Amino acid sequence: MSTNQTMAEVLPRIKTAILRLQEAVSALPNELTTKPILAGERSVRDVIVHLTWWDQWLLTTLPPLPGAEPLPFNLPLVDQIPPGDRWAEEMNAKVLRYSGAREFSAAWSELQVTCALLIDRVSRLTDADMCEASAISAQIGYPLAPLITGIYEHYEEHAEELEQIGK
Repeated sequence: MSTNQTMAEVLPRIKTAILRLQEAVSALPNELTTKPILAGERSVRDVIVHLTWWDQWLLTTLPPLPGAEPLPFNLPLVDQIPPGDRWAEEMNAKVLRYSGAREFSAAWSELQVTCALLIDRVSRLTDADMCEASAISAQIGYPLAPLITGIYEHYEEHAEELEQIGK
Protein backbone atom coordinates (compact mmCIF):
# COMPACT_ATOMS: atom_id res chain seq x y z
CA MET A 1 0.00 0.00 0.00
CA SER A 2 1.47 3.31 -0.97
CA THR A 3 0.61 6.15 1.38
CA ASN A 4 2.38 8.70 -0.84
CA GLN A 5 -0.41 8.90 -3.39
CA THR A 6 -2.23 12.12 -4.06
CA MET A 7 -6.00 12.39 -3.80
CA ALA A 8 -6.04 12.89 -7.58
CA GLU A 9 -4.55 9.38 -7.85
CA VAL A 10 -6.53 7.74 -5.07
CA LEU A 11 -10.08 8.86 -5.85
CA PRO A 12 -10.28 7.41 -9.39
CA ARG A 13 -8.84 4.15 -8.11
CA ILE A 14 -11.52 3.99 -5.39
CA LYS A 15 -14.25 4.65 -7.96
CA THR A 16 -12.85 2.01 -10.32
CA ALA A 17 -12.59 -0.60 -7.55
CA ILE A 18 -16.17 0.03 -6.41
CA LEU A 19 -17.43 -0.21 -9.99
CA ARG A 20 -15.49 -3.46 -10.46
CA LEU A 21 -17.19 -4.95 -7.41
CA GLN A 22 -20.61 -3.72 -8.54
CA GLU A 23 -20.09 -5.32 -11.95
CA ALA A 24 -18.93 -8.59 -10.37
CA VAL A 25 -22.05 -8.74 -8.18
CA SER A 26 -24.36 -7.74 -11.03
CA ALA A 27 -22.97 -10.54 -13.20
CA LEU A 28 -24.02 -13.19 -10.65
CA PRO A 29 -27.34 -15.02 -10.76
CA ASN A 30 -29.64 -13.84 -7.95
CA GLU A 31 -29.87 -17.33 -6.48
CA LEU A 32 -26.15 -17.26 -5.64
CA THR A 33 -26.22 -14.07 -3.60
CA THR A 34 -27.21 -15.69 -0.30
CA LYS A 35 -25.64 -19.14 -0.68
CA PRO A 36 -22.39 -19.87 1.21
CA ILE A 37 -20.26 -20.23 -1.92
CA LEU A 38 -17.17 -18.31 -0.79
CA ALA A 39 -14.30 -19.29 1.48
CA GLY A 40 -15.28 -19.48 5.11
CA GLU A 41 -18.88 -20.40 4.22
CA ARG A 42 -19.57 -16.77 3.28
CA SER A 43 -22.11 -15.55 0.77
CA VAL A 44 -22.06 -12.59 -1.59
CA ARG A 45 -24.49 -10.91 0.82
CA ASP A 46 -21.93 -11.41 3.61
CA VAL A 47 -19.28 -9.64 1.54
CA ILE A 48 -21.67 -6.78 0.76
CA VAL A 49 -22.58 -6.31 4.44
CA HIS A 50 -18.89 -6.53 5.38
CA LEU A 51 -17.90 -3.82 2.89
CA THR A 52 -20.80 -1.63 3.95
CA TRP A 53 -19.90 -1.94 7.61
CA TRP A 54 -16.28 -0.95 7.05
CA ASP A 55 -17.24 1.97 4.80
CA GLN A 56 -19.75 3.16 7.36
CA TRP A 57 -17.14 2.78 10.10
CA LEU A 58 -14.81 5.02 8.10
CA LEU A 59 -17.56 7.56 7.46
CA THR A 60 -18.35 7.72 11.17
CA THR A 61 -14.66 7.88 12.06
CA LEU A 62 -13.85 10.80 9.76
CA PRO A 63 -14.72 14.18 11.25
CA PRO A 64 -17.87 15.61 9.66
CA LEU A 65 -17.48 18.49 7.27
CA PRO A 66 -18.67 21.86 8.53
CA GLY A 67 -22.39 22.20 7.88
CA ALA A 68 -22.72 18.58 6.73
CA GLU A 69 -25.97 16.72 7.18
CA PRO A 70 -25.87 13.89 9.73
CA LEU A 71 -25.08 10.49 8.25
CA PRO A 72 -28.28 8.62 7.29
CA PHE A 73 -27.35 5.50 9.25
CA ASN A 74 -26.33 4.32 12.68
CA LEU A 75 -23.28 2.08 12.51
CA PRO A 76 -24.45 -1.37 13.56
CA LEU A 77 -22.43 -3.13 16.23
CA VAL A 78 -20.58 0.08 17.13
CA ASP A 79 -21.16 -0.71 20.79
CA GLN A 80 -19.28 -3.97 20.30
CA ILE A 81 -16.01 -2.51 18.99
CA PRO A 82 -13.39 -3.43 21.58
CA PRO A 83 -10.92 -0.87 22.89
CA GLY A 84 -7.52 -0.62 21.23
CA ASP A 85 -6.55 -0.98 17.63
CA ARG A 86 -6.43 -4.76 17.11
CA TRP A 87 -10.09 -5.55 16.64
CA ALA A 88 -10.60 -5.87 12.88
CA GLU A 89 -10.85 -9.68 12.79
CA GLU A 90 -13.14 -9.74 15.82
CA MET A 91 -15.45 -7.21 14.18
CA ASN A 92 -15.34 -9.07 10.87
CA ALA A 93 -16.69 -12.15 12.69
CA LYS A 94 -19.43 -10.09 14.37
CA VAL A 95 -20.41 -8.47 11.08
CA LEU A 96 -20.55 -11.91 9.44
CA ARG A 97 -22.99 -13.11 12.10
CA TYR A 98 -24.99 -9.88 11.73
CA SER A 99 -25.20 -10.23 7.93
CA GLY A 100 -27.04 -13.55 8.08
CA ALA A 101 -30.25 -11.81 9.04
CA ARG A 102 -30.15 -9.31 6.17
CA GLU A 103 -31.98 -9.57 2.88
CA PHE A 104 -29.62 -9.30 -0.08
CA SER A 105 -31.58 -6.51 -1.78
CA ALA A 106 -31.56 -4.38 1.38
CA ALA A 107 -27.85 -4.99 1.90
CA TRP A 108 -27.11 -4.17 -1.75
CA SER A 109 -29.11 -0.93 -1.60
CA GLU A 110 -27.38 0.08 1.60
CA LEU A 111 -23.98 -0.51 -0.01
CA GLN A 112 -24.93 1.72 -2.96
CA VAL A 113 -25.94 4.57 -0.64
CA THR A 114 -22.85 4.10 1.51
CA CYS A 115 -20.54 4.08 -1.53
CA ALA A 116 -22.00 7.36 -2.76
CA LEU A 117 -21.52 8.93 0.68
CA LEU A 118 -17.99 7.55 0.89
CA ILE A 119 -16.97 8.86 -2.51
CA ASP A 120 -18.43 12.25 -1.69
CA ARG A 121 -16.60 12.42 1.64
CA VAL A 122 -13.29 11.14 0.31
CA SER A 123 -13.47 13.54 -2.65
CA ARG A 124 -13.37 16.40 -0.16
CA LEU A 125 -10.10 15.27 1.41
CA THR A 126 -6.94 17.10 0.45
CA ASP A 127 -3.41 15.89 -0.02
CA ALA A 128 -2.58 17.69 3.22
CA ASP A 129 -5.32 15.72 5.00
CA MET A 130 -3.73 12.53 3.75
CA CYS A 131 -0.14 13.18 4.77
CA GLU A 132 -0.01 15.66 7.63
CA ALA A 133 -0.03 13.98 11.03
CA SER A 134 -1.52 17.09 12.59
CA ALA A 135 -4.52 17.05 10.25
CA ILE A 136 -7.33 14.49 10.32
CA SER A 137 -5.03 11.68 11.46
CA ALA A 138 -4.55 13.43 14.79
CA GLN A 139 -8.30 13.94 15.18
CA ILE A 140 -9.27 10.34 14.54
CA GLY A 141 -6.32 8.61 16.17
CA TYR A 142 -5.39 6.62 13.06
CA PRO A 143 -3.11 7.44 10.13
CA LEU A 144 -5.53 8.58 7.42
CA ALA A 145 -3.65 7.62 4.25
CA PRO A 146 -3.75 3.84 4.86
CA LEU A 147 -7.46 4.04 5.66
CA ILE A 148 -8.20 5.85 2.41
CA THR A 149 -5.95 3.76 0.15
CA GLY A 150 -7.33 0.72 1.95
CA ILE A 151 -10.75 1.48 0.45
CA TYR A 152 -9.73 0.55 -3.08
CA GLU A 153 -7.59 -2.34 -1.87
CA HIS A 154 -10.57 -3.73 0.05
CA TYR A 155 -12.90 -3.46 -2.96
CA GLU A 156 -10.29 -4.90 -5.33
CA GLU A 157 -9.75 -7.89 -3.04
CA HIS A 158 -13.45 -8.70 -2.79
CA ALA A 159 -14.14 -7.97 -6.47
CA GLU A 160 -11.48 -10.49 -7.41
CA GLU A 161 -13.03 -13.02 -5.05
CA LEU A 162 -16.50 -12.52 -6.58
CA GLU A 163 -15.20 -12.59 -10.14
CA GLN A 164 -13.93 -16.13 -9.49
CA ILE A 165 -17.44 -17.46 -8.84
CA GLY A 166 -18.48 -19.64 -11.71
CA LYS A 167 -15.07 -19.75 -13.36
